[in-house]
Amino acid sequence: MNLQEFSSYVPDVRSEKNQVYTVEEIVFIAMVSVLCGAETWNEIEIFGNSHEEYFKNRLPHLSGIPSEDTFNRFFTLLDIEWFEEIFRLWINDICSQLPGVVAIDGKAVCPTSHSKGHGMKDRLYMVSAWAVRNGLCLGQQKVDGKSNEITAIPELIKALDLTQCIVTIDAVGCQKTITETIINAEADYILCVKDNQKKLKARIFSLLTEEDRIYLPYKQSYFQQNDGHGRKEYRECVCDAAFYPEHFYAGWKGIKTIAKITCVRQVGNAEPTTETRCYISSLPQDPKLILESVRSHWQVENNLHWQLDVSFREDYTRKTDNAAVNFSLMCKMALILLKQSKKKIGIAGKRKLCGWDEKYRDEILGIQRIIPPTEQKDNM
Repeated sequence: MNLQEFSSYVPDVRSEKNQVYTVEEIVFIAMVSVLCGAETWNEIEIFGNSHEEYFKNRLPHLSGIPSEDTFNRFFTLLDIEWFEEIFRLWINDICSQLPGVVAIDGKAVCPTSHSKGHGMKDRLYMVSAWAVRNGLCLGQQKVDGKSNEITAIPELIKALDLTQCIVTIDAVGCQKTITETIINAEADYILCVKDNQKKLKARIFSLLTEEDRIYLPYKQSYFQQNDGHGRKEYRECVCDAAFYPEHFYAGWKGIKTIAKITCVRQVGNAEPTTETRCYISSLPQDPKLILESVRSHWQVENNLHWQLDVSFREDYTRKTDNAAVNFSLMCKMALILLKQSKKKIGIAGKRKLCGWDEKYRDEILGIQRIIPPTEQKDNM
């Protein structure tokens, strides 16, 4: 399903009066403009007007370019769940198999108001699922605040097909209800345990101390060492079976393994720093798999959240409510399309090239390029 086909699946949420443009025209123009660098409704209108011939060649009945108010009204009315559902169908069409790690993490998208007196509590939060191996965002779920990620994460998991995947979540997701949701989805989990689960954290630390490892040889460990760019890193994962889970880990559905990962970093000649984190998992004892899965979790930060902030300037948006959520989803789609390109330039450079080069733009969009009449004459 290319982007133009995707646009045709979006439902029409407007009243029947005064409809000058079709849904396909509004959505396609908006998404192509975002792909090419537009960050506001006004910039979408400007890009559309400056490339009107391009859009008329691909949208035969297009009479002109909608105004910024038209784009804003449409995406404000568009139900975020409907748009998300079509996005997931599009993702499934791109890649039906999603083995390996799926990292789930939350991000503050933008302030809901830029007026004085509004702070972090007014920020719009989104929870996203990132397929590490495929480099794809599988879906997103809006939350009202950071604390509500606990309720949003299960909803996102239920909406996705995560069969045989390994779901990784930071400490906010270490909840009994979430382990149950993951196991019911026929997936496995590795969850970070911090002070929000103090008793569980203390138990893991006490069972995986250096002294216990000497006298209990059935514990398993694995370590990695990486040197480069003036930095040395040593990581070790120690894990053990979660014995008698119905007694010692009651309510943590599917738990099979407890783990402790210690990371020692040294930059240059500075003093080394040590960080230790605890985890629970439904996987059998496999310290190498657990360590590598935990490391890959942070790709959701580097390959999704960082790109949305830096390449798409998502933190600077002034959009609100449905418009902000739907625009965020369009940015994620653009990011996925750009990552599919093998061209050796960064995401920001690819966005600019899409705006400059019509041939490259159509290649990214997955649609057959229409050769202008001038080029047709040159080839005769």
